[in-house]
Amino acid sequence: MHETENIEIIIHGRGGQGAVTACELIAEAAYLSGNFVDVHAYPSFGAERRGAPVQAYAKLSRTDTIWDRAQIENPNVLIIFDESVLNQEIAASLRKDGFFIVNSEKNPQYFVEEFNLSTETKIVVADISKIAIEKNLTIDGSPIINTPILGLLSKALPDLNLENLKTVLYKRMGERLGQLNYELIEQGYNLAKIL
Repeated sequence: MHETENIEIIIHGRGGQGAVTACELIAEAAYLSGNFVDVHAYPSFGAERRGAPVQAYAKLSRTDTIWDRAQIENPNVLIIFDESVLNQEIAASLRKDGFFIVNSEKNPQYFVEEFNLSTETKIVVADISKIAIEKNLTIDGSPIINTPILGLLSKALPDLNLENLKTVLYKRMGERLGQLNYELIEQGYNLAKIL
């Protein structure tokens, strides 16, 4: 991905997993990097309940004000919180030279073969649900993966470095929760398998 490009991110997950919060954290950390002049984060859902498929979007511009608030059709970055929402149409929406980031115990090569991903696509995979469960980051037994998966994104996009993410977490969550979530981001970063 060229540095002059604007970055468009879609998160696909299920209600209650924290997709909207993750997009907000991405936008704030990107802005803190000093590499973007404008950032936006917004959800796309109606009256869904916990567990229903949801999408959230982030737009990051290096040079211009973002006026367009439309849904993103062809993202540079596709983040899959829950494999059960992933289908061929979603995978095909990613730009050929984009980043495909997925919460899964599967090997990155599986996604290349299963979804016919381009050889130019960078695939980043880690079992984030397992990390969240091990640290008891759950709601009603379901893993909350919105912060740990940001470690995978940070590995793919150096603009979203770990220090900026830490600053945003501490500001939003306070020291105790911020530290726990930052440790999970670091774990995700260190466990990420890249193809």
